[in-house]
Amino acid sequence: MATPIKDRIRSAAIAYPGFTALLGTNPFRWYDQQLVQGSAFPAVVVSLISQVDIDAIVGRMPMIFTRVQFTIWSVNTPTGMASLASIEALLKDFVDSLNLVGISGLCSYSNRVVSSRDGWFPRPEPGNPQRLIDAMVYANESL
Repeated sequence: MATPIKDRIRSAAIAYPGFTALLGTNPFRWYDQQLVQGSAFPAVVVSLISQVDIDAIVGRMPMIFTRVQFTIWSVNTPTGMASLASIEALLKDFVDSLNLVGISGLCSYSNRVVSSRDGWFPRPEPGNPQRLIDAMVYANESL
């Protein structure tokens, strides 16, 4: 049975240098769909937005494009803003090198960041900053 794409992304993130330094290891603050209440910051929440199947004459191909949203949560302090920027830069490099096609050693993969925008969570006052990164991830869903 194939491994779900979010599980594969999380496993790759744990193995990616720098993420564990910023997001910890116990727990690794990388969550599925929503932030765990009481979580320490910074943290990343991953949501699947859409999936584009690729059809051919012989049927649906195992290769898919999936739009993934990474929401980076941080605190409204100079250190928190610096960690937000560090995670964003690291996340963009991670997406560029993410191999979910099963062919290692390529100089690039067909993933790309398509949107990067600010967010804000109003509680507790004065609120906490977020950064929302949307990416198109190319993957072989049969792996």
